[in-house]
Amino acid sequence: MKRRHFLKGLSGAALLPIMSFPLLSCADDGVQSTSTKKTNLNTRMPEESEAHDATWMAYGATAQAWGTTGAYGASRALARRNLMNIAIQLSRFEAVKMLVSPNDMTEAKALLASLLHGNTTNTLTLGSGHNAVLPNVESGGKVELISQAVDDLWMRDTGPIFVSDSEQQWHGVNFNFNGWGQDDTGAAGWRRDPEKAKNGISAQPIKNDKAVAHFILQRTQTPELSTWLVLEGGGIEVDGEGTAICTESCILNPNRNPNRTKTEVEHELLRLLGVQKVIWLPGLKAQDITDGHIDFYARFVGPHRVAYGLDNDPESPEYELTHEHKKILESATDAKGRRLNLYPLVAPDAEKVANAVLSRNNWSDNLFNENSFAAGYIGFYVANKCVMMQQFGDPKADAAALKTVQALYPERTVLQMAADGLANGGGTIHCATQQQPARQARG
Repeated sequence: MKRRHFLKGLSGAALLPIMSFPLLSCADDGVQSTSTKKTNLNTRMPEESEAHDATWMAYGATAQAWGTTGAYGASRALARRNLMNIAIQLSRFEAVKMLVSPNDMTEAKALLASLLHGNTTNTLTLGSGHNAVLPNVESGGKVELISQAVDDLWMRDTGPIFVSDSEQQWHGVNFNFNGWGQDDTGAAGWRRDPEKAKNGISAQPIKNDKAVAHFILQRTQTPELSTWLVLEGGGIEVDGEGTAICTESCILNPNRNPNRTKTEVEHELLRLLGVQKVIWLPGLKAQDITDGHIDFYARFVGPHRVAYGLDNDPESPEYELTHEHKKILESATDAKGRRLNLYPLVAPDAEKVANAVLSRNNWSDNLFNENSFAAGYIGFYVANKCVMMQQFGDPKADAAALKTVQALYPERTVLQMAADGLANGGGTIHCATQQQPARQARG
């Protein structure tokens, strides 16, 4: 159960011009989002399982970010194939909008067409839910490729977070993506964590990705809410009823929010997202590029229900941490004072995962990222009528995780698939997706 350790460190690439393409992309509508900083917003961030209008993704894993040699370079093509396959499977249930750099558009269109004409179900395992059906894939109609320069694929972190207010108006929060703490925010006391460099975690180009949140809000004609708070979407989990789970290692970090207290952060989360209570887990600094995002450790799966990652290998660097998280969650209550119902997702056996991944991808040993392969079932994504989760090659653990997630979402179709390119890059399906909630009245 490991996380994104490092990516290829290069200087930031210049922002490429926005271009329009006829087939699956469409031109910028020119609508400007407005940036505001209001008080008493009375906003609410919906829980992920609520209805979506679309899922946003990015055709990242660029050569500038991942390089062209070594384990990351070797994983690039597979990661992109994973991305497109995820998009196709999601498109059975909801619209998918994928940002693609102009110079990658031809490749992305060809890959989409190729996968659509192939067998799109031969890599899937379906759960046994009450409504475990697999709608037909439309011929690309629900996967929209949009021309916009990106650096990488982690849309969960670079995209905006959508919130609705008491008047059923939608806003989007731009949380000032700074490359997981690598870019100086200008805040007094900001500093890059030197431990990351000592641990081999390099900076990567982020200039294009810093513009992603604003671009999406502009395109969706959503007013933009500004904030001093720096975080990524993978750094916060909400239940839609006033409770959030976060890690201290990520948000309360001088590389993001220097000299800010828990109270200040909590007040800003209340203002922006309607969060009335934060359950803080310690997380882990400087051991992966994200500083321990919560979406690799604990996820809400409904009101006062939390799934959490658990590593039972005493030799694992995350054994003690995940068991500490378990103890904290066992004693925690939500914003309404309810104790949490907890559901562990036990990490797969590391050796079995390595053997399976090397075998099915025909990789040599040096291409498997032993210290960063993200083998955690907690990185599932909940979309309209479905859940997408990963399979890692430990048959017993894979089956147990699928059974647990299906039990948590009995009315949804659960799709389990290998996404070794993403995992070898240190991320999950959840890291590569960001929901746009349905624009309807709040529940």
